[in-house]
Amino acid sequence: MGNKLGWILAGIFGVVVTGVLVASLLFSSPTPPTRATLGKGMLTLQKPRQSLTLILPAEPAAEGNAADDYQRAWKLYDENTEALKDIFKHYNDVAKDKYRLTDDDVALLNRIAGPISAGAAKKEMTYYSPEKMEIPYWPAEANQFQSLVEVPQMLFVHYAGKGHQGYPAAEKCMFDTLAMANHLINERARVDIVRAGIGLQKSVCELLEQLYDRWEKPERIRAVREYRAGLRDISGIYTDLYAVIWKLERRQSGAFGPNPGDIFNLVENHADRAVRVEAILALGVVKLTCASKGDHRRARELINKKLAADDPIEQTAAKCADALDQEGFDRLVNAK
Repeated sequence: MGNKLGWILAGIFGVVVTGVLVASLLFSSPTPPTRATLGKGMLTLQKPRQSLTLILPAEPAAEGNAADDYQRAWKLYDENTEALKDIFKHYNDVAKDKYRLTDDDVALLNRIAGPISAGAAKKEMTYYSPEKMEIPYWPAEANQFQSLVEVPQMLFVHYAGKGHQGYPAAEKCMFDTLAMANHLINERARVDIVRAGIGLQKSVCELLEQLYDRWEKPERIRAVREYRAGLRDISGIYTDLYAVIWKLERRQSGAFGPNPGDIFNLVENHADRAVRVEAILALGVVKLTCASKGDHRRARELINKKLAADDPIEQTAAKCADALDQEGFDRLVNAK
């Protein structure tokens, strides 16, 4: 009887131990976030500290979608790429007053600057299209705007070279660029586009400082510097977040790829859709690289949740994360 009871107790103990082991594998807790996403400002919607009206006469307020105007400008740019290349190669010489653009050059630039200015006057923009979200997930729109901005910059140095009579026109070119860059930030579509907008605003501030120095407008220089100072913090935060999300390398722990807990934290809690979208895309990496069952389970849960999201950009990002396989992961790593 004693031996029989012992066998029964041993069997029960074995079942309990096996159950605990299975439960620990199936229901292990996901990795917690680190200071990288728990620090001050890392989950909040980052904006320039100062209003655009610190530099602009008024906030853009026209009705309509600024994207319609920017797309017209981009179409003209694309159709005249070769002619524009010939113009842009003279940028430094024009800026140093060693070369003058022809009337035809200026006319072409103004044809493109017209719709840019029309878009810059509008309050809202919806430009980004998620249909082309594919490996390596870089939004082509960021490149388009960084190319498009060469037009008002070229006109800026052209008009600034005319002296006082050209200064107001040069200033207007930068006002339009500042407003366009603000649209890129405020759409909150992709982190790359937000960062492009911040970078363009920094460039605008640099050029306006140069202009106002020549124009002898010290009060405007102070305003531009104050606005520019308000860009520094958010620029650094978005750079840090981007590095956290797309850490496609070996971490100190020995694991590869981004920290799963930080990605989960950003997907669930970040106030900026652009950051959430990048983190959702990174869920595809986490599901392939995480070592913990708890992390894999949580990644799948969040992907499935975002597949049902109302926001089409978040939903498309979840589809990309869901579809990412080893071949796509290898292409993504090589692209980075």
